[in-house]
Amino acid sequence: MRPQLFNRWHAAIPIIFLFGAAWMWISRPSIKETAFLDPQPALYHPAPDFTLPLFSATSAAQQTFTLSAVRGQPVVLNFWATWCGPCRREFPALQAAAARHGQCLAQAATPGAGVENGSNAVSDPDCVLFIGVNQGERPDDVARFLAEIQQDSGMSDSSAGERTAASDFAIVLDSSLDVGRRYNVQGLPLTFFIDADGIIRSVWSGEMNSVILAERIAEIQPR
Repeated sequence: MRPQLFNRWHAAIPIIFLFGAAWMWISRPSIKETAFLDPQPALYHPAPDFTLPLFSATSAAQQTFTLSAVRGQPVVLNFWATWCGPCRREFPALQAAAARHGQCLAQAATPGAGVENGSNAVSDPDCVLFIGVNQGERPDDVARFLAEIQQDSGMSDSSAGERTAASDFAIVLDSSLDVGRRYNVQGLPLTFFIDADGIIRSVWSGEMNSVILAERIAEIQPR
C-alpha cells in the first residue's frame, strides 16, 4: 500500500506544479510598457508640461509661460512661496545664478514664443532658464515680496530702468496649485533641474546655497 500511495503522490507533483505556474501567470501584475514616456515628476523622466500666467509688476497684458515651448533650453524650476522662510533665504542665490546664466529670458517670455511652429523659444543651449512657480498666492503678495528683494539689493527703478533685481528669474503664478500637485510638491522650496531635452536630471528638496545650485546647474548644461 505504501509504495502505491507514494507513486500516486509522485505522479501528482507535475500536475500541481503546472496548476501553480498557470495561477502565477494569470495573477501576475500588469506592466505599463510606456511608463518612461509618460511625464512624471521623477528623475530621468520627462518633466510634466504646463502653462501658467507670467507675473509682471509693470505690464497689464497677460502673458503666459509654457514649459514645452522652451524645449532645447535647460530649466531650473523652483517651487516657492513668500511665506516660506527657506524660500526667502535661497532667493538671492537663485537671483545671482539667474543673472549669470539666464540671459535668454526676454526671448522666452515673448508671447507665443516657440508655440506656433513648435520651435524653441531660444537658441542658445548654454543659457539656463530660471522659473519660479509661486504656490497659491495673489499677485500683490508676490509684487510686495519682489519689491522687498529689490530694495534689499540696493537696486532702484531709476538705476535699473526696466530691469529689476529679479528680472532674470521669471515668476509664474500657480494660483490653483494644480502644477504643484502635478509635480507632487509636498513641501517648499522644491527645485527641479531639467535638461534641454526636457528630462528631469536632479531634484533638490529644501533650501539651496550657491554651491549646491552651481553643482546642479552644471548637470543640466551641455558638456
